[in-house]
Formats: sequence, C-alpha cells, structure tokens
Amino acid sequence: MRKLFSIILIAIMVSLLCSCNTAGLSSALTSPTAASSSVSSTSSTDITNETAAPSQTTAVVDNNERGEIFRTFLSDNYQALSEAFFGGISGIGFIDLDMDGGIEMLIFDTGASAAMGLQFFDIIDGKVECVSANMEDVGKAFGGKHLSDVIVNANAFDNFRLMEDNSTGKKFYIVQSGNGAADFSYSELVRFGNDGGVLTLSSLMYKHEDYDIDSDAVTGESFRISGSNVNRASYDAAYSKFFAVVKDTGYDAKGVLLWELSDQDTSFNYDSMMSMVDKALTLYDISENS
Repeated sequence: MRKLFSIILIAIMVSLLCSCNTAGLSSALTSPTAASSSVSSTSSTDITNETAAPSQTTAVVDNNERGEIFRTFLSDNYQALSEAFFGGISGIGFIDLDMDGGIEMLIFDTGASAAMGLQFFDIIDGKVECVSANMEDVGKAFGGKHLSDVIVNANAFDNFRLMEDNSTGKKFYIVQSGNGAADFSYSELVRFGNDGGVLTLSSLMYKHEDYDIDSDAVTGESFRISGSNVNRASYDAAYSKFFAVVKDTGYDAKGVLLWELSDQDTSFNYDSMMSMVDKALTLYDISENS
C-alpha cells in the first residue's frame, strides 16, 4: 500500500512539473518583452522625425508591367499632356525613388530659367497619378488627393542621388532642387519616401536669397528646416550634419532628354515622346542589372 502511494505521489509531481514548463514556455512566447524586442529609432537623417523611406522591400514587383502601364498612359494621354506641359516634355526617366521595388516616372518640362521643372508619377490602385507637379496645369490634369505641395527643379536625372545612412544602412533618394534668376535664388534638399505605397516628397532644408541686380549683393535671406524658420547658423549646422552621417552610393540614375534623341528631329511630338519613354525603360533595365 505504501509502495502504491509513493508511485501515485511521483506521478502527481511529474504532472505538475510538465504543467509549469508548458505555462512558462507559453508565457515567454507571448510576453510584452519578447513581442517588442525590435525597437526602431529615428536616424539623424530623418529630419522630419518620421520615416521618410521604408527599408528595402523584399516584395517582388514586376517593373516590366509598371513600365507598360506608364507607357500606355503616355500614349493614351498625349494630347492632354501636350496641353498641360505647354512647351512640351523635355525628358522622361524611371527611378525607384521610394525604394519599394517599383519604379516611378519622372517627366521634365522645358524649364523657365536656371533649371527645368519636374513632375512625378506613381501607379496607385493600378492607375497613373501625378504626385508632384512643378507645372500647375499638370497637377490639375493628372493629380489627385496624393498631390504633394513640394516641387522640384533640376537639370539632369543624375541629380537624384541614392544615399545610405552610415548608422542604419537605410538607403533613400534625395535631390538638391533649386532655381533662380538675376534677383533671387533658392536651394531645397528634398527627400523621397513612401506613405501607404505612394511616393512622397519631404522638404528637409530650404534656403532663399534675394540679390541687388546691380551689385549682386545679398539683400535678404531666409532658411527653413522641415518647414520651420531658422537662422543661417542653424541651417548650416543641420546641412553639414546631414551629409556627415550619410554616404552617396554612386548609383547612376538614368533617363532620356529630348535633345539626346540623335536619330530624329528633336522637337516634341508623339513620336519623340514615345522614343524617350522606350529608351528610358531600356536604360532603367540596364542600370538595375549592371
């Protein structure tokens, strides 16, 4: 009888130990500490205190399909584009500006002074939409609720620089937008990001100077960091700090400008527009696979 009682007691103890181990394992898998073990921090390059660009995506994106959607959009809307762009389109290129794996389309207008204006197009719910337009009529004709109030002036596709944060390894695109005339100039550092799958533009730093036409002396200046007014010292410090913690990857963004079409008349028309888009898509493929 005493032997039987000992066996029963041992069985109960083994059962309790198994129960405790199972409960402990379950608790570890669902504990708040385990669930929140990955903590994100804002990089010094995220001046806007928000994630301006996602980590490089692992999703598979068919850029051949995206390219065909953009090409069809241009072909179907040639007349409307011609009217919205007035003097015509002077360049077309494709870059994955928001680093989500899918290319966006960049279109240069003919420019008005020191630089050409850019219009940016993304594919949203299967349709092409303008998300930033230097020319107001382009934004009205092809923009929607995602149209940014940040615009870009530049002179070449390689003005778009793929940067890498030294501390996090995150890659993101920037462009030094700028323009001017005899009596003023401005420079704006713009960073590209992604919000809900849509390309975004964020103004990081902005500088504006007014000049006396006769003497070229600076008569006025203003500075902004992420939309907030600052003085020159704060602007210069932030600018230097930004470029001290990132490096240029050397990626060569490519596109086609109208005057580079040496095999035909370089005036803007349907044929030259389609030649630009076809060559630009080929250049993107080459640059991605090189």
